[in-house]
Amino acid sequence: MEFNVTLTGTDIVAWWGAVIATIVLIWDIYKWKTSGPKLKFVVTPNMLVVGDPAREGKKYISANATNIGDRPTTITNLVIQHYNNYFNMLRHKPSTSMIVVAPSTAQPLPFILQPGQVWQGLAIQNQELEKLAKDGYIVCGLCHSHSDKEIDRRINLNKK
Repeated sequence: MEFNVTLTGTDIVAWWGAVIATIVLIWDIYKWKTSGPKLKFVVTPNMLVVGDPAREGKKYISANATNIGDRPTTITNLVIQHYNNYFNMLRHKPSTSMIVVAPSTAQPLPFILQPGQVWQGLAIQNQELEKLAKDGYIVCGLCHSHSDKEIDRRINLNKK
């Protein structure tokens, strides 16, 4: 079986246009999927505050959110959740949910986080929270406007 393919100049230009249009479509889909706000969320327990007499001697959980995306987002809440076991944590079924009231006086919630900007908040790490950590898993969550799900970070309060 023999195939004889002859392409005219118009056929070559049509194929060239189709290939370029496909590449541009793939690039636009990539840009659409990767654009928007993206948050980097870091939680650090057992933090001590120095230079503020009202806060000295207490332990805090520090929460830092950085918008590494290209659009602003709004941080709405900082939450802490306790899970009795690992299976409940995987299914996102907390036994106790808490909201941190006023985690930052300098950047009160709701807070519009611009691209490249950092939001910092603190939550008091009290004995009740440390007791819950011994009986299960503690997760700190950041609620934001660009998703229905918060960004969760597991924290270990028992490390020294």
